[in-house]
Amino acid sequence: MQQQGKQEVFEVYTRRKVKAATVWLHGMGVNAEDLNPILVNLRQSREIGLHYIAPNAPLKRITVNEGMPTRAWFDVRGEPGEAPLDREGMDESTRTIHDLLDRVREQGREPGHIILAGFSQGATLALHAGLRYPHALAGIVVMSGELLFADSLLDEAESASRQTPILMLHGENDRAIPIDDARASRDALQSSGYQIEWNEYPIEHTVSPEEVERVDDWIHHRLTEALAR
Repeated sequence: MQQQGKQEVFEVYTRRKVKAATVWLHGMGVNAEDLNPILVNLRQSREIGLHYIAPNAPLKRITVNEGMPTRAWFDVRGEPGEAPLDREGMDESTRTIHDLLDRVREQGREPGHIILAGFSQGATLALHAGLRYPHALAGIVVMSGELLFADSLLDEAESASRQTPILMLHGENDRAIPIDDARASRDALQSSGYQIEWNEYPIEHTVSPEEVERVDDWIHHRLTEALAR
């Protein structure tokens, strides 16, 4: 775990010569190292020579956890539609992720050689921040996440993001983010002109080996294609 500014970042280099980067955002209540079981099983894409970067979310007092300090990217105040969404927290975390992406670019990675990915709340932030980043990334991976603030997307999204392909994966039995909510997110993105690849799995709010294999294939394809240009 390394310190970048005020933020702890878990980093892995899969080869001595790094050609591309993947930035991973963890879910609420865990930390960046919770993503390691996913990263070590991305066997095909790691052969490219990747820099894995996974920042820790800050500790926040989460409303649904009775104000207990929890690692989270934004507050969760109740069920969607029943409580106001934490736009301030989402914007703050978006700035953090944009700053991190800028640092990756300063290290020599082109935006088109960077994948932004996440699980659960981290996936929701990856989607939100990726669509508002002023450079086209190689892709955005959304594992068990959803689109928040859909009504403001067209006004806030960067034009460059329309060229960023999106992979969405979700469990059919997910009770934390129901599959119908995830499908609605997919439909809203598609109707706004985004390129979506959609996958459903007979799982709950978790990650399956089949899902990781699909993510691995997709990242390998996206980055191999981008690096060949």
